[in-house]
Amino acid sequence: MKKNSEERPVPTRLVRLISLGCPKNMVDAGVAAGSLLVDGFGLTADDDEADVMWINTCAFLASARKEGVEEIRRACAWKKRRAGRLVVVAGCLPQWDKAGQIQAKYPLVDAWIGIDHHAQIGSVLKNLLGGKAVPEPLAAKTSGWIYNETTPRLPVESEHYAYLKIADGCDNCCTYCLIPSIRGGLRSRTVQSVTAEAASLVNIGYRELILIAQDSGAFGRDRTGGKSELPRLLAALDKLPGEFRIRLMYVHPASIDDAMIRAMKKCRRLIPHIEMPVQHVSDAMLKAMNRHITAARQAEVIRKLREAGFTIRTTLMTGFPGESEADYQMLLDAVKSRVFSRIGVFAYSPEEGTPAAAMKGRIQPKVAEKRAAEIAAEQKKISAGANRALKGRTVDVILDTDCGRGRWHGRMLMDAPDIDQTVHVSHCPAGLVPGAVVGATITRTASYELYGTYEPEGGAPGGTNP
Repeated sequence: MKKNSEERPVPTRLVRLISLGCPKNMVDAGVAAGSLLVDGFGLTADDDEADVMWINTCAFLASARKEGVEEIRRACAWKKRRAGRLVVVAGCLPQWDKAGQIQAKYPLVDAWIGIDHHAQIGSVLKNLLGGKAVPEPLAAKTSGWIYNETTPRLPVESEHYAYLKIADGCDNCCTYCLIPSIRGGLRSRTVQSVTAEAASLVNIGYRELILIAQDSGAFGRDRTGGKSELPRLLAALDKLPGEFRIRLMYVHPASIDDAMIRAMKKCRRLIPHIEMPVQHVSDAMLKAMNRHITAARQAEVIRKLREAGFTIRTTLMTGFPGESEADYQMLLDAVKSRVFSRIGVFAYSPEEGTPAAAMKGRIQPKVAEKRAAEIAAEQKKISAGANRALKGRTVDVILDTDCGRGRWHGRMLMDAPDIDQTVHVSHCPAGLVPGAVVGATITRTASYELYGTYEPEGGAPGGTNP
């Protein structure tokens, strides 16, 4: 019997998710994806078939805001091409745009959603489609929301590694940073909440859990009166069953003490390569940046981490107001000393509303950029030399992407996904899966890339790289 038109199912509305910025934003995008699926929406990577364009934005730097605005402009043009399309802008940019200046420029955007409503995006879209009002971004200082283990979430970053946001917001208040004004103060999940989500992720096949926050070392301090609960969290995660690894990112050096280093070393699942942004090594600059640590103490933390068997990835900043030539030389000398295995460097840019933007001693942008370029060039030489030393050796590689014909893209254990260098592995057998750790004998190198052949005897679980 033929169904009449009233009985035909309503076509599923398809949403195109676009997430810009850091891995913390990627987690928010996964929460939004979970909300959409629960509320009956579909997801698509195809602009043409999408009914809704959802853009999760970053506002940490002017360059990030520019990228967000360009994506909004593209989405508005996309909307014009077919009636009934919707554009929703979410995340840090609406939170940053307190005066509504950007919003006023793009009236075609149907809704501007802040950082507190990712888990409600499905109901927000239903309200939009029904002609109802949508929530406005809350003030960062009143924000108390963070997702937990009961929040529907679809990890959108990968099929084998997942970011695990353990806290949001920040109380460090570095003088150059907008995060507290955008994301609010520190609010941590509980150890039980993070552990429960981790267990769920491992149970469905994730092999690499990457712990992230604005300052992962501050985890739990908002509940304990100042004592970090990261050591307790690492111990709890280490007890979970299953085959998986833990990567720790964004640990402020001022958060690290001897007890934390002992806990990190004791955690058998923790990859011994830590992301720890130091920004600078000069006392004058660390004080001006309000980094809550002296140069001597920071150097001690670095030394103790290395003695405990950890290598360090860091970020550095050049051209901060008042940075003298001597300050810069100290930073360059630290890079040359090779205490950092991986480095990201950027030139300071003033952000309106931060204390640093009003500081005297402004460094000319060309000088700041020249200093950043010099550090990047020095690190490139160091990386090229370290890679050349690996030629002929077998290293452990985490497989990320199957390129076909026995070829895979992967990374050494010290390398974070989408940030650090790539290892191209050839002659791989069939049956390998993303996230597997295999051995690769290095045959050719470049500054930030390695090329090797699959080694059947390599890739022992928990292995480390030279």
